[in-house]
Amino acid sequence: MISQRPLPSVLKGSRITLEKHSMSLAPEMFAMIDVNREHLQDMPWTKLTNSIEDSKNWINATFSEWDNLALFDYGMYVNGKYIGSCGVHSINWEFKHCELGYWIGKEFEGKGYISEAVKLLEDACFTAGFHRVEIRCASFNEASARVALKNSYKLEGELREDSLINGKYRSTQVYGKLRREWEAARN
Repeated sequence: MISQRPLPSVLKGSRITLEKHSMSLAPEMFAMIDVNREHLQDMPWTKLTNSIEDSKNWINATFSEWDNLALFDYGMYVNGKYIGSCGVHSINWEFKHCELGYWIGKEFEGKGYISEAVKLLEDACFTAGFHRVEIRCASFNEASARVALKNSYKLEGELREDSLINGKYRSTQVYGKLRREWEAARN
């Protein structure tokens, strides 16, 4: 069993900073989601985010989950500008594994920001003692699959029609990285 403790509240990369959400982010978060509704239409939570109050409720929930060591959700910032969110979820402390999730505003795609966020998150997870980190994405989400592959995650399989999102079944690809693979890449 690894020591159960929160991940750092701030992770700094060469171009981006990940910060634990603050309640003051709610208007900016909602605005980013609202302007990117079409871009984010396959995210199940998009239809549930219809006001600043909904973003406040989400941020408040992340505080509770952070305190319970069940979810570590961060805002992504470039030069102080909020560009999306990412985090660590589906945490299993007993078996030492977790999953990374992320979304970014369309105007910020293709610049490597998500890959940098993944690197920061996986470094924090493996440093904390996790054995395995996963990235899961819809089988049609080529951009997310590219992020996983670019960061040396291995495609382990596809869960056929395992999710019902917006009334449609979708399949999920599972990518994984093990601690020894992370360590080998660092040496």
